[in-house]
Formats: sequence, structure tokens, C-alpha cells
Amino acid sequence: MVGPDLEFVERLVRSNVIRGPVLELGTGYGGATCRNLIKANGLAYFGTDLEPGDGVDFAANFEKAGDMAVFTPILPVQAVIILNVLEHTFDPIRVLDNARSLLAPGGVMVVLTPAVWPLHSYPFDVWRILPDFYREYARRRGMRLDEDHFVFAGFGPVTAFSDMDGAPSFPPPAAGRWRLLFGRVVHKCFNTFGRSMFQPSHAAVGAVLVQAGG
Repeated sequence: MVGPDLEFVERLVRSNVIRGPVLELGTGYGGATCRNLIKANGLAYFGTDLEPGDGVDFAANFEKAGDMAVFTPILPVQAVIILNVLEHTFDPIRVLDNARSLLAPGGVMVVLTPAVWPLHSYPFDVWRILPDFYREYARRRGMRLDEDHFVFAGFGPVTAFSDMDGAPSFPPPAAGRWRLLFGRVVHKCFNTFGRSMFQPSHAAVGAVLVQAGG
């Protein structure tokens, strides 16, 4: 987890988008999680991962619907947090579907995934998920995509970024239009590749998917 990831979740907690109980996926990897943030705001929190270990309250494989029975004692939950997990799964749609099955009516799935990112296998790195995926998933599953919190984490709303033809785009890799154009000209003239060419080296999409019925 990097700084903009936690800031994204903090904003959702402050806005009362995230309510308890909260279940977070992928908490057994040994790095930072949302546990302290969620509990500091007085919300019940549980962590889950594939194997038992530190930071793991429930061991479950979210690609297996039968494993969801382990969560029965805490169901339904009001929020499922899935940060930087889906790119490491072979079947991210199944993972989301099983997570959605745990939600109360009106509950939320808070998802953040890299769209542009270096390879970071854990144990493998197989997907880069783009904004249209979340729109289509919400449509097909009868959920609502919260447009107010649909962002490139650390950059701004997804809808704020477009190319010269108005088509959706990644955030620019350089601050300021003239610096961006200068970088592109330099790299074009010298046939080189660099950060100021066409896209940032790191960009993650944050989305909030709201369960129907709330």
C-alpha cells in the first residue's frame, strides 16, 4: 500500500461511505493494511487472506464460493476493502462476485487496482484493470458506481482526464501542459522513452461499488 491508497480510504471513512463492520482482503502479506485506520474510527474490522497468519482473522480463497461460509459469524458486512489484490488473482470477477455476496444491502466494495504499474509478482501479477471495467461490472451486477469517489488515486477524478479528442485518458506524467509537451518533443526527437512521454509510471484506479437495496 502506498500513500495515495490510504488517503483514498481515509476520505471514504471521513465521508461515512465506509461503515462497519469492515472486511479487508489481502491482509497477510506483511505490509501496511487499513486495520489501524478503520479501528481508530470506531468501526469493527476483520482481515482475510489465503492462509492463516498475522493480521488474518479469516483464511479464505475468494475464487472459491464455498470458502465464503467462514465469514458467517460476521455477516453481513457493510464494507469490503480490496486494495492492490485483484491484479494478483487469476479470476478477478469471481473474487468481486464472492466479495459482493458478503455485503449488506447498501454496503460497499472499495476497490483499488493499478492501471499503470511495474510488474510486482506476489506470487504473480496478471492484470491491469481500467476504469471501464468498473463501470461495466456495476452495470452487469446491478450495483451503483459512486462517481464522486471514482478516481486515479493521488491524481483526481477519472472523469478529469481526457486526450485532445475528449477520449478517456490516464493522468499526464508531468505537471503542467508545457512541461508535458516539452517532454514529448524531446523524447520524440531523440527516439527515447521516458516518464514525460505519454503516461505516468504509476497510476491506480479507486472505485466504490454500492450494493443495491440500501
